Amino acid sequence: MVTPTVLGLARAWAELPAPDLASLRVEVAGDLRASFGRPLTRLAPAGLGLIGLPRWQGKRFRAGTGEGLAGVNLVRRRDGALAEVLPMRAAIGPSLADGRPAVVVAYAADAPRPWCWVRDELRQRPDGTLLGMTWVDVPLLRRLPGTPFLLTPSA
Repeated sequence: MVTPTVLGLARAWAELPAPDLASLRVEVAGDLRASFGRPLTRLAPAGLGLIGLPRWQGKRFRAGTGEGLAGVNLVRRRDGALAEVLPMRAAIGPSLADGRPAVVVAYAADAPRPWCWVRDELRQRPDGTLLGMTWVDVPLLRRLPGTPFLLTPSA
């Protein structure tokens, strides 16, 4: 399979629909395995390690309270096991990019920096993978283009 480019992923964002929240639950999708478009395949994992997500593997969502989902990020520990870190909440909401629906993933206000300012958004590609876009949701920085990543269901 050809690794998509960051530019190609960013261009595709506007055309994609928001996935159904229930389809993201671990009971349906399994763990959502992370990957990156070229040229971020090596740069993004190193950068994430510097800001608190070393060896990031993806995300896992479960039913939450209300209509949203509770989630965690998955990192590979040095012993090879997966660990759940950096809790998050997911709900359908308007995208920062275009106002259209997306799954908005938010981290707690008391999460470590920079995660308290990070907002991930998810939309579904035709092949079933999820295209994620990460924004830093603070004045001025939220106007910058999002950083794309892919999440592939393991189920």
